[in-house]
Amino acid sequence: MEASRKKHKHIIFAIALLVLCLLMPVQSYRIGDAVGIIIRTNKHKLEAYRHQMPRFGVSTKTKIETQFLLDAENDLKLADDIRLARQSQNNNHRNYDDGKQAELLRMSMQFDEGFHHISTIDVYNPSQRPSRKALDTLIIKFVYSASDGSIHSVQQEMRYRDSQSNGGGLNTMPKSFNVEYVWIEEADVDLESGVFTLFAAVLLVAVLGMFDICCGSGSEDNGGTYKAKKESSTTDGLAKRL
Repeated sequence: MEASRKKHKHIIFAIALLVLCLLMPVQSYRIGDAVGIIIRTNKHKLEAYRHQMPRFGVSTKTKIETQFLLDAENDLKLADDIRLARQSQNNNHRNYDDGKQAELLRMSMQFDEGFHHISTIDVYNPSQRPSRKALDTLIIKFVYSASDGSIHSVQQEMRYRDSQSNGGGLNTMPKSFNVEYVWIEEADVDLESGVFTLFAAVLLVAVLGMFDICCGSGSEDNGGTYKAKKESSTTDGLAKRL
């Protein structure tokens, strides 16, 4: 009985692993596909516009407006009615030359549905003395594989410039910064063959386990029948003697 239970556990584990292999999601890009971006700032959570997104396997350049990062109307965390209300307030009060330009602005980016990201960086930091924390160019390097359409890693590099004065002696937040997406192809890895081999091995183990369980249960049934017949014949013999 103990051996049978262990066999049952092994076959259940093999079947579970097989199902996991079948259901495992595979995110695959083609060359030129847009890679989605979620931008998190110290103020909002935003989804990048299509023209701001990188193209898989294609090095491109774009520009991101700081107003886009500051706008509450783009915040994914806000309900539509709250978003519209805040949009109206912002349109009435926002001015790029006023004292709000002294606010700290930071951001981070998530790519490939959150599987890859860059760490939080300063877009503008007025507390820096002298104030040089005005982001000029953000370079994002993707290491990828063209054969399986996957992103392996993401790296970042920042270039800063002197922040501009608004004429009154105060430094102002830059209105935009450049973003360069650089794609570096890694040596191809034949993942499909590995997945197929794993699938075949799990399938073989599952089939052998089921066959073993069926044979074991059949042997137990035959043994029980033989034992019952033997006990019956012994009982009949004793009855006849008496």
